[in-house]
Amino acid sequence: MKRPIMRRVLLRALVAAALVALWQGAIVAWEIPPYLVPAPGSVAAAFGQHARLLGARAGFTLGSAALGLLISLGFACALSVAFTNSRVLARATMPLVVAFRSAPVVAVAPLVMLAVGRGIGTSIVVVVIVSFFPLYVNLMRGLAAPDRSAMELMRVTGASRWQVLRYVRIPYAMPYLFTGLRVAGGSAILGAMLSEWLTGAPGLGMTILQSGDMREIETLWAAVILTVGMALGVFWATSAGERAVLAWRV
Repeated sequence: MKRPIMRRVLLRALVAAALVALWQGAIVAWEIPPYLVPAPGSVAAAFGQHARLLGARAGFTLGSAALGLLISLGFACALSVAFTNSRVLARATMPLVVAFRSAPVVAVAPLVMLAVGRGIGTSIVVVVIVSFFPLYVNLMRGLAAPDRSAMELMRVTGASRWQVLRYVRIPYAMPYLFTGLRVAGGSAILGAMLSEWLTGAPGLGMTILQSGDMREIETLWAAVILTVGMALGVFWATSAGERAVLAWRV
């Protein structure tokens, strides 16, 4: 068990080292000026110099993204279960769900800021808006994906609608749920950063904006790399959670 984990860690470390070498080589080969693309060493120095600031800003962004993702997951689970059990409710409410998804976040965020105020509240609402739909769509597909023989067995045994949901629909929906989480996790971080750009909340989005205005390119790149690392971390965490939860399928 430990050997595959170590192999994956080593492979990712080698890929990261190759990307850094490619980055440095491109700067040298094309003589890219540092005000466009700083060297990896300069970005590493910016990490060390602003470690406390970047850590605090990353914590704010990650916290608002996690809270918003948790709320959107709750809404998606409740609505998908309700719509699966009632086709009439699904037909009546689906236009509202589509309209909610179609609303431009850039236009909605200032309205949310007026209602909620500047800070983490607006970030959470924006994250809910951008991450709800991938979770909802995947859950709806998963709840409708059970094998026909399993559904027929539940009908023959006289199982209730909630027993069918618990023992058949939900287990079959779990892979779809984790697929939605992988998509929504990256969207949640981007949504949190977007709200920070618009509201001035103290997250990584605001750090990137301020660093660009002040021409602190190394700090800007450090914040961008940290954001990418957070998104990859969310992806790997959901993948690990899927392997742990769905070990029974192997």
